Amino acid sequence: MAIDALNDRTLGGLKESVATATVVANKTIKSAVKEANTSAKTEDAVMLTDSAMNLAKASQTAKNSSGIDEAKVEKLKAAINDGSYKIDYESVANKLIDSEDELSSIF
Repeated sequence: MAIDALNDRTLGGLKESVATATVVANKTIKSAVKEANTSAKTEDAVMLTDSAMNLAKASQTAKNSSGIDEAKVEKLKAAINDGSYKIDYESVANKLIDSEDELSSIF
């Protein structure tokens, strides 16, 4: 009996066990995939809330826009051309200092 038990553990027996396990696993996986596909085809449904539809619409509108306010650009061009555009030098200087401080803290 002990010799028979050792013979079952030989390389040939191991190959046969692995082959059998592989066949069983493949059948199980194929069965599970088939079942999932069958149930997915019959029961899936998606319903979006009004908020989700509004968000999707707003996202699409944003994607389609250039991101440039053409009316504002034309207004600024006209003000520059007629000389009425005034630069706030103090504000520009403060913003430059702030950006320099921010950059120095990063590097």
